[in-house]
Amino acid sequence: MSILDSNYLINYYFEEITKIPHGSYHEERISNYLVEFAKKHHLKYEQDVMYNVIIFKDASKGYEDHEPVIMQGHMDMVCEKNKDCDYDFDNDPLDLYVENHYLHARGTTLGADDGCGVCYMLALLSDENLQHPPLECIFTVQEEVGLCGAFGLDVSSLKGKRMIGLDSETEGETCTSSSGGNDLMITKQIEFVENDSPVYVLDIKGLLGGHSGECINKSRGNANKIAARILYHLLKDGIDIRLVNIHGGLKNNVIPRECQVIFASNVNYGIISNHIITYALDIKNELSISDPNLKVTLKKGEAKHCINSIDSEAIINVMYLVPNGKLDESQTIPGLTTLSLNMGIVRTHDNNVTIDISIRSPLESARNELCLQIEQISFLYDSYIEVSNPYPGWDYDPHSQLREAFKEYYFKSTGNILKEVATHGGLETGVWADKIPGIDIITFGPNMSGIHTPDETLDLDSYQRCYDILYGFIETL
Repeated sequence: MSILDSNYLINYYFEEITKIPHGSYHEERISNYLVEFAKKHHLKYEQDVMYNVIIFKDASKGYEDHEPVIMQGHMDMVCEKNKDCDYDFDNDPLDLYVENHYLHARGTTLGADDGCGVCYMLALLSDENLQHPPLECIFTVQEEVGLCGAFGLDVSSLKGKRMIGLDSETEGETCTSSSGGNDLMITKQIEFVENDSPVYVLDIKGLLGGHSGECINKSRGNANKIAARILYHLLKDGIDIRLVNIHGGLKNNVIPRECQVIFASNVNYGIISNHIITYALDIKNELSISDPNLKVTLKKGEAKHCINSIDSEAIINVMYLVPNGKLDESQTIPGLTTLSLNMGIVRTHDNNVTIDISIRSPLESARNELCLQIEQISFLYDSYIEVSNPYPGWDYDPHSQLREAFKEYYFKSTGNILKEVATHGGLETGVWADKIPGIDIITFGPNMSGIHTPDETLDLDSYQRCYDILYGFIETL
């Protein structure tokens, strides 16, 4: 049974793709779905070894001499779920429901980022009534884990120099520039020893989280950093801590909402609990606006082995000392973050603890300097870093003809002025600008909220309005 009105192509395709698991690194099935779609509609297509897909549609009659238009979106979604949600992202369809004209998925992310862009392209490609120039539609993989699909895509078959990026989350806005970034992994080798002390389980829950590019300037709590702060203060107050396991965050580009730390200590439960209550009250007060539902709990656990005291203290110190969040903002664009980092994932793996961090800045020099600072902190505690997945920023083009044309069309069709924005998020637009010299890019998309979290929603009215605007604009190109 359909949740959405499937008479509208964009709704039909959205429900179709939510039946197909398509988390990052697991896009093969949705990629093959796109290939079958192209075959069904007799459209030329390319599929590469990464499972990126390009689908081409010849110009409609009368548009043969018009310049091609590239449209682009990514097919992978962030796979986050609530801890109590029994859901398998590798096999289960999303459980959709509508509430007050907003689309949700029960207990999980929705994948509107960037399912909306994928469905817009599928609807345009399958609509026989659309009057349009040649269309070149790019569907990339692994965007959410470092823009990998865009980096790996061979663009030599593309003829267009105009692009509409469909990875956008706010109606009435078009993005004009984006941040570059890279990943940084801290690794600390550890030694386990036998444990005969009481064991405790510290849980940090109830944080709002969010996208580490779009939400990093909102001062939201980071569960990994909160856990580190509590553990550091326990050590500072003379309480011995020997870590057993750390499990914090799910993605390095998502502000972590939960962190669990299991540790051993010779101090009894009542004393440790009283200390944690005191620390938690301070943290809750600091985050009372951004994260009013923060919960810090302690319970008893069990463990036969634990990490030795020296390594445990080193891990806690590194987590405590490495900075996190917004570090700098633009001197020319008010409110635009220009340097940040997110301590997204902390894990215990056999004989290592790893700390996975996403760093963002349009300035390569600022990113490099921050990596050096983190390297020095790590070195002090016998840890090492690896820097990977660098991606370029997208510079503002003051002479964009496509943006001016879209601004004019948007005003004529809606009576509203299109807002130009810059983002601290990393976008594939930076890769396309680097790969296709001279390309003119705009972005556009419907209202959605809570992306990268189980609270993700899609405004269905906005979803339809934006498609109608996109449809009409393409007919003018």
